[in-house]
Amino acid sequence: MAAKKVRVVLKAKASSSFFRAYLDERRLRFEEGEEALDLEPKDLDYVLTWFIRDVPGTKYGIQVEEPERVRMTYAATLDASGKDAGIYWFKI
Repeated sequence: MAAKKVRVVLKAKASSSFFRAYLDERRLRFEEGEEALDLEPKDLDYVLTWFIRDVPGTKYGIQVEEPERVRMTYAATLDASGKDAGIYWFKI
């Protein structure tokens, strides 16, 4: 019997043309700043990765909004390097 899928909602606020985010190996598109996926629970962690390159001072953010038990919010302002990246592991 297949496990019940869980809805995972991710959001991003990034005006940069060079912002990318992936869940495992799937590129996230963030239509109107949001992406919703129906994922199967698994023994291993899912991994959310992101990176951005833009002018110093650019603000951006990414979050996992649902399910509540894995909720995460990250916001940053790019430093003098103009680059940032992150990673977040979670289980559903």
